[in-house]
Amino acid sequence: MLDLIGNTPLVRLNVLTAEIPGSVFVKLDHYNLGGSAKDRIGVNILREALATGRLRSGDRIIETGQGNTSIGLAIAGLLAGHSSRVIAKPDLSRQKLNLLRMLGADVIPGRLDVDKTHPEHAWVIAEQQEQAHENIWWARQQSSPDNPDAHYASTGPEIWYQTAGRVTHFVAAIATGGTVSGTGRFLQEQNSDVQVIGTTVDLPQKPWADAALNKTFHRLPGYETLERDWPDNIDLDVIDQLEARTKEEIIDFAFDLARAEGLLLGPSSALSVKIALELAAHGSPEDVFVVFSADHARDYTSAEYDEAWLRANDLAGVADRHFGSPVAET
Repeated sequence: MLDLIGNTPLVRLNVLTAEIPGSVFVKLDHYNLGGSAKDRIGVNILREALATGRLRSGDRIIETGQGNTSIGLAIAGLLAGHSSRVIAKPDLSRQKLNLLRMLGADVIPGRLDVDKTHPEHAWVIAEQQEQAHENIWWARQQSSPDNPDAHYASTGPEIWYQTAGRVTHFVAAIATGGTVSGTGRFLQEQNSDVQVIGTTVDLPQKPWADAALNKTFHRLPGYETLERDWPDNIDLDVIDQLEARTKEEIIDFAFDLARAEGLLLGPSSALSVKIALELAAHGSPEDVFVVFSADHARDYTSAEYDEAWLRANDLAGVADRHFGSPVAET
């Protein structure tokens, strides 16, 4: 079963690149067993924990996050004889919640939108559970070196092979940093000229311009005094460029991408494709952009890609553009 993880397809964009000089490819990691790129790190984190004795027979795996890593860990754990507990955010999609329950995972509530010392923060809950129970092991995807190492050992070599070493740019969402840092490190070891671009969402409640990561990366005034509040696996020595776009821009483009290329991608993946196309438009014919797509649009059909959700979350303009204006009641 675990052989179904990795060696995912690389597909070339053909319609949206008509006026672009170079090539843009998308690495479709929703072809993995559990439906996302997080299967790679789930298996590697588990494998290394077993090999080093950190995860013992009978231990239960506990993890925080948005669901994909937890799904990957739950699958790998089941096959190795370990149950899982997930500390899930309130806005975890119904689809992912149901998949976790289908895999037998115990799902308990937690938050990531509060200070890291807040008692309801998922990391605080995970640490308390690990300390209180000898048979609970916290995977710590945000800081585990086995996260980027999984992509260094698999995603990077796959892309290098699939492009015959012609890749010039690698674009991926930042998230916990594993994908962009691990894959980027491998590609730059093969060719130091490969550009690594990290992408993220610019949220009104947490503007990207004010983010400590952004200010530190760009050495903006006052960055020296900022707290390092981003995951340990984000390697700023590997990343050459950081780009952010608003949720409205991202979701709007995801619909365009689906209807132009037939690609049904999650929002963070659509974001990376959008940025790659924008950058490639100013590039050269020799450019080969590879965009990493972490998961499928199906996980977001009850939220970002749902008409009612869009209208309820101040994104009526996106809904109007792609579903048509609502018919007035008479």
